[in-house]
Amino acid sequence: MPSQPEYVFTATSDILTARFSPYHPSLVLGGTYSGQVCLWDIRQRSHDGAPVQRTPLAGEKGGHAHPIYSVAVVGTQNASSIVSVSTDGTTCAWSFDMLSKPQEYLELTSPPGRNRTEDIAPSCISFPKADPTYFLAGTEEGAIVPVHRYDRAGAKAGVDPRVYYTGHAAPVTGLDFHPSKGKVDLGDLAISSSLDWSVKIWRVKPPSTAVTTAGVGIASGAPEKPLLEIMREDVIYDVKWSPTKPGVFGCVDGAGRLEVFDINVDVEVPVARAQPSHTQGDVFGVKSLNRLAWEHNEGKRVAVGGLDGIATVFEVGNDLGGLESNNKGEDWYGVKRLISRLDRSREGTDGR
Repeated sequence: MPSQPEYVFTATSDILTARFSPYHPSLVLGGTYSGQVCLWDIRQRSHDGAPVQRTPLAGEKGGHAHPIYSVAVVGTQNASSIVSVSTDGTTCAWSFDMLSKPQEYLELTSPPGRNRTEDIAPSCISFPKADPTYFLAGTEEGAIVPVHRYDRAGAKAGVDPRVYYTGHAAPVTGLDFHPSKGKVDLGDLAISSSLDWSVKIWRVKPPSTAVTTAGVGIASGAPEKPLLEIMREDVIYDVKWSPTKPGVFGCVDGAGRLEVFDINVDVEVPVARAQPSHTQGDVFGVKSLNRLAWEHNEGKRVAVGGLDGIATVFEVGNDLGGLESNNKGEDWYGVKRLISRLDRSREGTDGR
């Protein structure tokens, strides 16, 4: 039934982000403009589609006071938490069983000595697959900062002062750690998009590296530059790695286009481009696409959502989606070689 939703869920404020829980398929999470996290249950057949739980409004037992543009679910099947960030500069962790009070509450502030001293306003977050204790946060200022949920050796909970990722000149709109489930570990790669018309790929320093190399530049809050910058023809609203193909990612832009790149093939030009059929030939204005999601298991389909309220699902070819082929991991080694080459080139440019 492509023209009729299976379920309809509602909230008392605009819903800015939504996702299924990966461990409880019947649970749907959402972040709202008012600063509330809402939890809906597909099994709850209420007529109004209201949340079964929601977090308190600002000032009531903790919580967010500004819009929530990003939520994540981390942990395991038996012990998972909801992590939310708001543009008020706070991050909270919540239990699925009790949204009335956050389990964790952190205020994110810019470390002293940085060029900008204003509070950090996170617009998107992404967790590495192997570590639920820290995440990257893209901000409205254009910087990407690592955030620790707990105190750890050499770093207190909050924004890590020893390293940050700089290169975007406008708010960061999308951020995604590499899923890395193949022959080579690419889990230290992250990709970001921004209103500055660019997509950037980063090599993320693990927290242990930041600790052991303290005093060799990182301790002073050294900025990390991107490995690769890809300039596009319009503002980029979202970007996501393919869950199965190591060099493939998709992005959506203000011109209403979905572009799919394979960095093993070309680092500047997309290998595929598509536009929802209902927007083609529209002479009354461009319909921006602002969200993108890959089908998780095989990466054969990619869904995009537009500012006109329409979701479109595309199917990608075998070279861009599907499970591991019989090339014995050559795609993975190809990305590894490319990243090593870009790393050496960047170090040479920086004079390291």
